[in-house]
Amino acid sequence: MLPHPDAPPGAPFPAPLRLVSRTAFIYPEVPRPNSNTMRSAGSKLRPMTALLLLSAARAAADGPYVSVSGSATWQDNATNATSGDGILESFTLETGVDLSWLHAVDFSTMLTAGAAVAADACTSFSGLDSLAVGPRLELRHRLGLGPLAPALSLALQADGVFFQDSERSNCAAAVAAGYSQRFNDALQLVLDARVGAFDARNDVFSGGYSSLGATLNWDLDETWRLKALLGWRDGDIVADYEAESTPRGFRPTDPDAYTYTGPRQYVATFGTPYIAYRARAQTLSYGAGVSPAIGPNTALVLQYERFDTNAYDRYVNDLVSASIVHHF
Repeated sequence: MLPHPDAPPGAPFPAPLRLVSRTAFIYPEVPRPNSNTMRSAGSKLRPMTALLLLSAARAAADGPYVSVSGSATWQDNATNATSGDGILESFTLETGVDLSWLHAVDFSTMLTAGAAVAADACTSFSGLDSLAVGPRLELRHRLGLGPLAPALSLALQADGVFFQDSERSNCAAAVAAGYSQRFNDALQLVLDARVGAFDARNDVFSGGYSSLGATLNWDLDETWRLKALLGWRDGDIVADYEAESTPRGFRPTDPDAYTYTGPRQYVATFGTPYIAYRARAQTLSYGAGVSPAIGPNTALVLQYERFDTNAYDRYVNDLVSASIVHHF
């Protein structure tokens, strides 16, 4: 079965971008010297030529490799509020570019270094428009030989994230560990664990988190992939409550919001008055998706996810997205 273009990097059946060019690498022909009189010179030239060709091959294999993506996402609770406290939906267009360079540490270990750029345009609330730029570093090791051998990964990533609503702008960093196992030609399990933090201009939008995620991929054939997703997150969240103006300033319309003891801030992001609260909470997420390959290096992903968060209140957010990924 051919690899699916949506396969995670380093999966046992990797996406078609990767260590070598998709076209055959043909070395230029070297004119053959005139027989015996050139044997001595040829004995010296051959190692030099081999070294140059080996260097050229390495340069061709190292990159940069480019991956581009675009998506549209609708969510029904962009404010992360409870029912009756100002739930607002939003629609966001996203685009991203990843550059990566590969280095083979040994036969089964690959080091990837690169950078990522992502831009989001929220058509509902311009204050949520953002640009993120940052480096990436990953070490991936395959445990054994063959397409069914599992793979381990350890990654570092950092981003500078700049929002139109400048109080939300932040510096973010994360450490991630991954495990990928293909059971047969059709089924693959991908696990992800990470710890991260973000430091924003306003303390309400700062915090940290730890998370676990699992994705089960089922390749029906060379074109169609089904996926099931499950996730857990523990960390800081922001909940936005509708507010009203009083002689003493803005206050939430829901008196239960006063149970929040963390940082809070009036925000004008959503057009009408809201108060943003930071709280520690656990979130359970689950979803499903379908991903047809629409080219040898291109995949379309249609996906639904639900995020169920419990803090002082319960916040439920449903996301529906359509995205396209292309590897050059």
